[in-house]
Amino acid sequence: MTDKIRIACSIMILLVAATCTAADLQFKIKVNPAGVARRNSPTSIVLSPGRELPANWKATGKERISAFLTPTDGGEPIDAQVVTSKTSKGLEVYWIEKKLDPGKESNYILSIGKAVVTTSSLFSFKEDLSHSDLLYGKKPVWRQMTAYDPSSKESLHQTYKTFHHVWGFHGDGFITKGAGGQYTHHRGLFIGFSKTRVGDKQWDFWHCKGVSVRHEKYDPAAEVMGPVLGRTLSQTGWYNPEGEVVVRDYRQVTAWRQVEAQTLLDFVITIEAVSDKVNLKGDPQHAGFQYRAVESKPGKGNKTTYVRSTESTGGKNDVWEGAEWITGIFQHGENNYAVTHMDHPKNPRPTVYSTRNYGRFGAYFEKDLKKGEKLELRYRIFIVDTKRHPDVSVARYEKKYWDYIEPSRITVSPVRN
Repeated sequence: MTDKIRIACSIMILLVAATCTAADLQFKIKVNPAGVARRNSPTSIVLSPGRELPANWKATGKERISAFLTPTDGGEPIDAQVVTSKTSKGLEVYWIEKKLDPGKESNYILSIGKAVVTTSSLFSFKEDLSHSDLLYGKKPVWRQMTAYDPSSKESLHQTYKTFHHVWGFHGDGFITKGAGGQYTHHRGLFIGFSKTRVGDKQWDFWHCKGVSVRHEKYDPAAEVMGPVLGRTLSQTGWYNPEGEVVVRDYRQVTAWRQVEAQTLLDFVITIEAVSDKVNLKGDPQHAGFQYRAVESKPGKGNKTTYVRSTESTGGKNDVWEGAEWITGIFQHGENNYAVTHMDHPKNPRPTVYSTRNYGRFGAYFEKDLKKGEKLELRYRIFIVDTKRHPDVSVARYEKKYWDYIEPSRITVSPVRN
């Protein structure tokens, strides 16, 4: 789908009830922060037929509905976003919990009804020949480089791997590095393993010498756009020198609505062994899911300092064991950025973080997969302008990490008319 803007939002989800109308649905929602300080926190519930929803409820794709949360204390309504749940056959409802401290609770009335016009900005997605962009309103959030062009040595060098760029907040372009410069194979947010063994052969899907990591397609059915989140799902093939796919990955990227000068991205990357058993391996400096900061000067990297989780130990050769997250802090032009890379505890263990002072940092693990086996990986990327949000303390990022891995406790009950 080339040069086409696909915009979908919670107020445009196509749904209809069987013998009850969606417009009649209201629920009491109570949010307990579970002992974690929540700030601009992605929050969600699932409404299932026969439980929260009427037993005869079903989505058939004919009627548009929306959702919003009204605080019971009389505050302003909060945008919510509705997505049809493929697992429960019901609804997933998403919103952002702006501020909720331990010991407090948020109480809302959730109203689900027919489509209305929202004044909030919406996420949108634009797919082009060489790249794709996610925007929030008119502001670009990320760009995935999707081209693969082996027609010349130079074009192949530019396109041998797909990756995600991230935009800054001040019209200052990308805060991630692309092709060229210091270590040309370090590009934006990317994943790869320098010693990927497939059967009895081994290839380097980090430097991509003689092999390539190619974007293949997006899944339109998995695309979700609205006032709370923007989500895409892309398919990537890891091609051997003979042009055969030996490994495939699926990258679900969710961008969440945040306050000014903040970006929050969730990556769910599913790696599949396609042609034979697979061993994902390398070393902390040449494998895993990594972030590479923009170069302040071409070929010079970007002087980056780091804040690390309290669990981290070591530091020899910039390798940190037990780290749950790492924050890299750097300057781009006149602007200052802090990028936090969070590793979910359900990811393979042991995992170590590697950091370099020129701005490459990320998480490394090793894993064996049988043919046909899939591995799901989860990471969160949190980006702030440190002039607008100056707290870069360990305590601040520990709270953000717990907000990621420990969801709020939410109770749902229908409003009885």
